[in-house]
Amino acid sequence: MSQSTDIAAQTARFSEAVRAFTPVCASRYARLLPFKDGIVELRQKGASYRLIRELLATISVAVAVDTIGNFVREVIEQRPPSRPSRQRRAVRALSDPPLSRALPTPSKPQFPFTVAPPVPSAPVEGAAVTPSTPPPTERPRRRGAHIADPANL
Repeated sequence: MSQSTDIAAQTARFSEAVRAFTPVCASRYARLLPFKDGIVELRQKGASYRLIRELLATISVAVAVDTIGNFVREVIEQRPPSRPSRQRRAVRALSDPPLSRALPTPSKPQFPFTVAPPVPSAPVEGAAVTPSTPPPTERPRRRGAHIADPANL
């Protein structure tokens, strides 16, 4: 029986400690803790963080709007601090031209007449004839730092 009374006493002491527990607050919110109830009331009435900051400034408590927002989230609502999300950049395919270098689409000619394409001249005797080759296809030049591929070194 002594074991069951010990367990009951320990459970009662633990429950009392749980009820008396107050979370430790960061020192950065030390200025705002005395005004916690007033800030809660203002937020329930729909006051913005900027208005709360201005009201606190009238009583010589200077804090930033972001600090008030973090205080409300972390202390009053007891949510963990939010981490900024990393926005992933969309990777553009190598064949896509950059938007800044894109050529404008040709519009209708402004003149009422059409221009005939140039007529190729006859080759001169003794001149070497070179076959026409299409322009080389290269990747568009990227701006920024060049990082060498260690596999090719």
